[in-house]
Amino acid sequence: MFKSACVLTILAMATLPTLSAQFVPSTAALPDGSIPKCRHLIGLGDIKSQQGGTLGVKNGSLSFDGGKSQQATIPAASIDDVVLGSEVTQAGGKTGRVVKTAAMAAPFESGKALTILLRTKVDILTVVYHDDNGALHSTIFAVPKGLAAGLRTQLITAGAHASPLAEEAQK
Repeated sequence: MFKSACVLTILAMATLPTLSAQFVPSTAALPDGSIPKCRHLIGLGDIKSQQGGTLGVKNGSLSFDGGKSQQATIPAASIDDVVLGSEVTQAGGKTGRVVKTAAMAAPFESGKALTILLRTKVDILTVVYHDDNGALHSTIFAVPKGLAAGLRTQLITAGAHASPLAEEAQK
């Protein structure tokens, strides 16, 4: 039994560098300020949930490009609020779920260390906006840690409305 736990741990550690290199989002924004690896969680009409893509502020609008027909634009003037948050998520995609399942099956709780290594922090960017008919909508994006605040600043500069951050409100 101990042998299988050791083999499982060695296999998992051997695949960890490829998992982290392949699936952990980049923390660098592109030169134009757009975020290359973000995830649309919910809220943009026909764009499917969990769609990956590029998020940025271009021509006075928030634009999401998920490739092919997975594109959306929200004019900054129609944005009523931009809310920031953070969350811990599991890295690794489908491979990460398989490794996590295998780690849970490891004897003597030896897989817990591996599941800790597969976690990553992301910023949650929530955009509240109204459409041309005045209907209220919101959309949520997961972006690499530390990049949502810069995107929020770009949106405000482009004409979006936003409530003050908690730190600003306390001052």
